[in-house]
Amino acid sequence: MFTPINPPNFINLNDFLQKLVDDNNVPGLIFLLYKQGKIEFLQKYGWQDIENKIPIEFDTIFRIYSMTKPIITIGLMMLFEEGKFKLDDPINKFLPEFKGMKVFVREEDKKIITEELEREITVLDLFTHTSGLGYGSFEDDPIDKIYNERISYDNLKSLSLEEVIKIVTDIPLRFQPGKYFRYSYSIDVLGRLIEVLSGQSLDVYLKEKIFQPLDMNNSSFYVPENKLDKFAKVYLYNEGNPLQLVDTPNVVERFSKNYKFLSGGGGLVSTLHDYFNFTLLFSNKGKFKEKRFLQPETMDLITNNYIRDNKTLTDFAITKDLVEGLRLHAYGQGLGIRVLVKENVTPSASGEHGWGGAAMTYYWVDPLNDVIGLFMSQVFAPAINIQVIDAEKLMKLAYGI
Repeated sequence: MFTPINPPNFINLNDFLQKLVDDNNVPGLIFLLYKQGKIEFLQKYGWQDIENKIPIEFDTIFRIYSMTKPIITIGLMMLFEEGKFKLDDPINKFLPEFKGMKVFVREEDKKIITEELEREITVLDLFTHTSGLGYGSFEDDPIDKIYNERISYDNLKSLSLEEVIKIVTDIPLRFQPGKYFRYSYSIDVLGRLIEVLSGQSLDVYLKEKIFQPLDMNNSSFYVPENKLDKFAKVYLYNEGNPLQLVDTPNVVERFSKNYKFLSGGGGLVSTLHDYFNFTLLFSNKGKFKEKRFLQPETMDLITNNYIRDNKTLTDFAITKDLVEGLRLHAYGQGLGIRVLVKENVTPSASGEHGWGGAAMTYYWVDPLNDVIGLFMSQVFAPAINIQVIDAEKLMKLAYGI
């Protein structure tokens, strides 16, 4: 069990984090800072449940949303080391529903005009969100409109991962594979690839290969009834006003047993303890304690930048406001994670990598300085360009700048 660590030299960091709660930016939060082999700062603030005055605890369970993606990366790269696939393999080699996909050209008289693929989508395209798939992120985009029409909470609740991927492959690609970066269902497709290559359902595979060996006993696609008292409420940031409770089925029922879709892109819950153990795989080049999960060479493959000419995601994105909202202007794309490529933009060193989740969970690993930062909260911003927390300031205070 964790205990607070709050030394005097981190008073400015402590004040910054406390102010996030006091100013109604977040309901509650936990922040862990690991440096040179030990935890140097660990503190919790605020509430897991504001209305019932339940404080946030180190064992609080969080929806980690897109921080699921790096876990899928590790799980799939374990199958890579078994020789089950290559990064340049076309995905239709394993998932035949990807054969014969079309590519969006334009919308004309409310009809979608398409063209043929110039080349097939590869596994690498999926890892790097350069596949041409969408996420339904932009209401005015003609392809995203189709995603939002065909994929909703109501149908995801009763559809398997395999069935959802079949819906995705029936929608035209937004662009030719490899041409742009666009955040998408790509990692969900890789979750399905795990199922096909392993012969196991995604939840069983992750439990056996990652969660149990890493002592991640509170990480899953759902929260058991006997742990619901540890499950944090989610709130909506409302600048200058109290936080608003979000109590919709999509954020409550989605993480119960009756929700069928196992989303490798954003379906897991976890705790500070569990996710910290996971980040140690990156800090220790594929090892946790004495157990090796992946070889160092494979970890290097994961943390490479695959955006051509070592460009950033802002340079390569088809939709600039999304990557700017995600604060990715200094980062390239590794396998399911962002990778720092611009020097002197953040306090961390080149090669720093990590990812975040939609409800304000966030982590980074800085291998050169041997630093891990892990921030856990449960709050949505009403728009992607609103910064509920100043991540750059958080990092500067963590590095003592």
